[in-house]
Amino acid sequence: MVESTTSRCKRRGPPCYRMGDTTHPETSMASTAYEDYLKAIFKLAEQSPEPAVTTSAIADRLGIARASVTAMLKRLHADGLIHYARYQGAMLTDAGWTIAVDMIRRHRVIETFLAQDLGLPLDEVDAEAEILEHAFSSRLIDRLWDHLGQPEFDPHGAPIPAPDEAPVERRQMIALSQLAIDEGATVVRLAAANAADLRRLTQLGLLPGQFVRRRASHPGSADVVVTIGHQERPLASTLAERVWTIRAAGD
Repeated sequence: MVESTTSRCKRRGPPCYRMGDTTHPETSMASTAYEDYLKAIFKLAEQSPEPAVTTSAIADRLGIARASVTAMLKRLHADGLIHYARYQGAMLTDAGWTIAVDMIRRHRVIETFLAQDLGLPLDEVDAEAEILEHAFSSRLIDRLWDHLGQPEFDPHGAPIPAPDEAPVERRQMIALSQLAIDEGATVVRLAAANAADLRRLTQLGLLPGQFVRRRASHPGSADVVVTIGHQERPLASTLAERVWTIRAAGD
């Protein structure tokens, strides 16, 4: 017989995750940590061809020691939110997937609100959304999504899950660095690793909706050269890998 999450919560005490439970400070802190881990696993799985996410990848993303990550993964596994085995990594269960998708939805709706309605710069909305996503109820997120016109994508071009829907990538995307020489494409998503990189991309005009064309690199340079508007700009290959585009039809 499979033990239910509720039974495990009774056995394990307050730190066990109950979605939306903020009645006990220790539970609230544990819930926030659980949500952060599940969201990190989801986002890493989005970007990886492998089904399982490694402990080291999670540690790097969250900036937490690997030993601490391993301990938390064991708790998430015990609570039925992930499948985890040593040296094999972690995968979300159906219950963990549901929570992760809810957190992704919250985060991306809040980012859209901060950028669209409050005019915050693109490189600032992620950090603010990280704080707010744990405080907003699902009902408030739904109202906010309606207020924004039920957007499909956040300001970075990432898909926003509709209520009770897992996000799916609706478009065939290719990294800017993978475009052929003289090939044109439209920027659809910025997956910058940090705020500084995102600021650099936005300062260059690389925003979702911008048409770009890759050009030949300069001799002796590893930079990717791209035409943005009427100007050619060099872009570090590590940044070009983070700019996702859709090829121009018939280009």
